Amino acid sequence: MNFLLHDIAGRAQRMDDSGCSLHEVQFEPARRQRASEEAGIGLARDGADYVAEALSPDMTIVGWFVPPEASGIRGLRARQGEQLYVARRKHRRHDVWHRFPDHPFSLESGFAVAVRLQLGWNIIQLEFKEEVSRRWREFAVCRVWLSPWWPLKARVYRPACLSEYEAWARLEHDPSALDLRAMRTTEAALADRPLLSVLMPTYNTPAKWLERAIESVRAQTYSNWELCIADDGSQSRQVRRTLRKFAARDPRIRITWRLRSGHICNASNSALENCRGVFTALMDHDDELAPDALFHVAERIVHQPDVMMIFSDEDKIDESGVRSGPYFKPGWNYDLLLGENCVSHMGAFRTSLLREIGGFRPGFEGSQDWDLALRVVERVPREAVAHIPRVLYHWRILPQSTASSMDAKPYARVAARRAVKDHLARHHPGVRMEELPEPHDGWRLHWPLPASPPLVSIVVSSLEPLDDVRDAVETVERITTYANYEILVMDTGLAHTPAELALRDWLSTRAMVRVINAAGLTGWSRLNNHAARESLGTVLLFLNPSLRPSSPDWLRELCSQACRAGVGAVGGQLLDLLGTIQHGGIVLGMNGSTGHLFRNWLPDANTIGGRPDLVREVTAVTGDCLAVMKSRFEEAGGFDEATLPDVHADLDLCLRLRSSGLRQVCTPFASLVFQSTRTACGRRARARRAAEVEQYSAVVRRWHLEKTVDPYFNPNLSLQTEVPVLGRRPVSIGCELSASQSD
Repeated sequence: MNFLLHDIAGRAQRMDDSGCSLHEVQFEPARRQRASEEAGIGLARDGADYVAEALSPDMTIVGWFVPPEASGIRGLRARQGEQLYVARRKHRRHDVWHRFPDHPFSLESGFAVAVRLQLGWNIIQLEFKEEVSRRWREFAVCRVWLSPWWPLKARVYRPACLSEYEAWARLEHDPSALDLRAMRTTEAALADRPLLSVLMPTYNTPAKWLERAIESVRAQTYSNWELCIADDGSQSRQVRRTLRKFAARDPRIRITWRLRSGHICNASNSALENCRGVFTALMDHDDELAPDALFHVAERIVHQPDVMMIFSDEDKIDESGVRSGPYFKPGWNYDLLLGENCVSHMGAFRTSLLREIGGFRPGFEGSQDWDLALRVVERVPREAVAHIPRVLYHWRILPQSTASSMDAKPYARVAARRAVKDHLARHHPGVRMEELPEPHDGWRLHWPLPASPPLVSIVVSSLEPLDDVRDAVETVERITTYANYEILVMDTGLAHTPAELALRDWLSTRAMVRVINAAGLTGWSRLNNHAARESLGTVLLFLNPSLRPSSPDWLRELCSQACRAGVGAVGGQLLDLLGTIQHGGIVLGMNGSTGHLFRNWLPDANTIGGRPDLVREVTAVTGDCLAVMKSRFEEAGGFDEATLPDVHADLDLCLRLRSSGLRQVCTPFASLVFQSTRTACGRRARARRAAEVEQYSAVVRRWHLEKTVDPYFNPNLSLQTEVPVLGRRPVSIGCELSASQSD
């Protein structure tokens, strides 16, 4: 009977000497201490599973719990003596589901329970109520110490690392004291240092968070900055005292006092009038910058003089200073920006351009930075946008902030929709926006088709396997609402069994199907090229016969995306029978070859690498479902029959389309499901793997991919697995800037 508990969250300090974060522990109640010791984390003490010192009387235990499969859960609670605390449960934990996909309760196994601590030792028992017996059963014990001097300790001690992310950040990402010193030395040696402005509107900000925000700017390793603050008529005397105090301490802090509140857009415009820097970075009044944030922005400006917009990765920081929720973004991705504000934190813009477009637009409060980014990209080429793949911004989680939930500021959602809608009206008239249902947060864009809807040629490259081909044709004919299509089935004539002859006869009766004679042709690339030459359609769709569309408008979505200006190949989101993603875009360099983004993850699950439920630009899409305009396919030369007869021809085609200036798009709104998973074995499997390695090597040599980093995959993520997880990343800090200057 296994029980699983995750971690303790809150402002706490670890009591053990291991110096690591609280990891997940698997144990049995009768052998709790031994199991904890076996986990190697040294937490078992006096029968407790977790031991921590609290730095505040209020603590929240956040985690996940999976009961025995035989029993369900009617409730979760924490018991502290006679005091009972009811837990909030059924929080979605996709990471737990990914670990235990066969367990019926793993997906909604998350819980959170807030407790009030007394001075001294607090024994907190976590219990669950069984579905059948209705009895409460203990599944974990937490032993927490609250010192009588906790207010003093809270000021002195930084909260212990409470998550895998914080442990990783300290080890792999955050600059050390030596790195920060090297940055200061590097900057001091430069003859020309760009002045950077940090724009910050304030309004009745709690002094605690305002001070932390300002101090994070003053702590920057890069010193040539100015902090332009516009106070929007705050009634709080403490805010005014705090601002005057810092302005008196540091001449780089410049304050604009607004007499009346005009909301964040007007306040930001007042601060913008005061900005003298080459670039202006946006910052909220309760957030924090990483100490090396402005250094990396200045570094990018020096190395890329024509850059107009810079954005970085981000995470969240709570009231206790604990960091969580990182977002490791892909490189510049216009389609993703239409679905979410992937620029926001930290966004930095050339100041002259901000003034040229009129600054912030009143009426877009709550999403004013999204609207700003959309208006900037309308005026600059793609190569003028730069991404810094480092977490340079910490977004404060407060009950009233959108970092906590978009529901905290419902007007922000309305403003976001307006910002995108206005942008589309200016540059893509005819695009229709549709609100997505729960649990999605956002909308879907319906791109218009040409006045005369194009004929789509759906290419099925083989009659094999027979059952799949027949079922695929029937499903497409039954479910598809887009009417203007043809299905081309390639007949290699290699077999004349009764079953195959019956399938040929059946296909000949279907009005939308043409059987193409491909006798003597072998190889995936050659068959598909032959089908493309025989096709009558304006749009080609190469389709694996094992796939089945799951929505009626799947073909319209692929066709409309493929017909867009500037788009080359378009892929759908491919799922398995369990509903997990098998393809969300091809990633270069994964496991020594290529991988598929978000593989084995749920379509509605957010990840540290972004959301799978949004349209995004990718390096390549798989030939299992690849739509492309026939004219663009022919201009690119089709699939490479000679060098890549069986595999990686889809990747090669996408790279050729990309080299001609076309971007590849993967859309989750064309969802298809694999009906079977057939894997070769023995000698056949070894031969296929050898062919894949050989043909991928040919692609690497052709496109010089030996040291290429996939621009749509964040280098902080692991290339050893297709699910976005933290990876080991060697980072060179503080040397590029001086090297470029010495050259």
